[in-house]
Amino acid sequence: MPRHYADRLTRLRRAIKEAGVEALLITNANDIRYLTPFSGEDSYAIVTSRQFVLISDSRFAEEIEPLGAWLDIALRRGPIADKVGEVEGDLKIARLGVQAEYVTLATRRALAKAVGARKIVETSGLLSQLRVIKDEVELGLIRKAIRCQQQALEATLADLKIGQSEAEIAARLEYEMKQRGAEGSAFGTNVSARANSSKPHYRPSRRAKLTRGGTLLIDWGAKVEGYCSDMTRAWGVGAMPKKIQAIYPIVLEAQLAAIDAICGGALCREVDAAARRIIDGAGCGEYYGHGLGHGIGLDIHEAPSMSPRSGDNDRLKPGMVVTVEPGIYLPGVGGVRIEDDVLVTDKGCRVLSNWPKSPESATVL
Repeated sequence: MPRHYADRLTRLRRAIKEAGVEALLITNANDIRYLTPFSGEDSYAIVTSRQFVLISDSRFAEEIEPLGAWLDIALRRGPIADKVGEVEGDLKIARLGVQAEYVTLATRRALAKAVGARKIVETSGLLSQLRVIKDEVELGLIRKAIRCQQQALEATLADLKIGQSEAEIAARLEYEMKQRGAEGSAFGTNVSARANSSKPHYRPSRRAKLTRGGTLLIDWGAKVEGYCSDMTRAWGVGAMPKKIQAIYPIVLEAQLAAIDAICGGALCREVDAAARRIIDGAGCGEYYGHGLGHGIGLDIHEAPSMSPRSGDNDRLKPGMVVTVEPGIYLPGVGGVRIEDDVLVTDKGCRVLSNWPKSPESATVL
């Protein structure tokens, strides 16, 4: 077994023991990908103190065959819950933990029928709490995703033209990321022009066009070998509109203040507050409605969450990778959000993305 997978499995087995169960049934695809190179769908895994069983089907038989050197493979022909029951019986498991945050009611009923309701124990967060701290392999893949997305943006902006639609720009950006090795985009690419940039989770339109003197906001990310990156930049097209020009330095100051507040042990809500104080102090607090950022990894949104709602125990830890993305959104006018991916360290942090963000750089065409 490759060293990084072995280390992750060892930590998981420790968590399983502490949870008071004999085994964990893993039903979340990204959790399986955390423990193996396998990324197929409709597959489960069972981990005990000694066994690691991957349950899949014939569609993936050839793909997972090499993994048989370091884990057990169980191919099913019928319902997956029935195969879980068969494997559980062979392993003689008395207490089977299930991932309560991912198991639907229908799946739980099927598992109860196959395994026995009394054997099922609900667990939560056993893998997500491990995944918040990235190892060197994970950090390398996140860095690759960031390089991929930045190079793709450079190619896309080089061919930008007045009159292009938001959807056309988004499609070109996603194409350029795939050309550079990405599996695809980490999430639905947000390209918003003019007043549409005031909508934080906007979906690009074929009707909305790039116009001189308007705003362009792009929120994009690449996925490389399962790992995500996530950045946002805003520009004036030819020239930045005056109202956008006024809020841009406020957002930048807020982002830099939050980055300065990041270090191992920092309370998530205090890092959020560092940015929020700047925006509130500028009289723009009502135009900033979302949290400061979130963790990234195999999922585009992972723990931790940095927001005013973060609790007393929500602290940053060395090895976490988080987004820092304050914004100001003026309805009917446009918006500015500046987002980077940041690695938390013992004494501070390291910004992993390096696309320019000064006011002087915030103009295209």
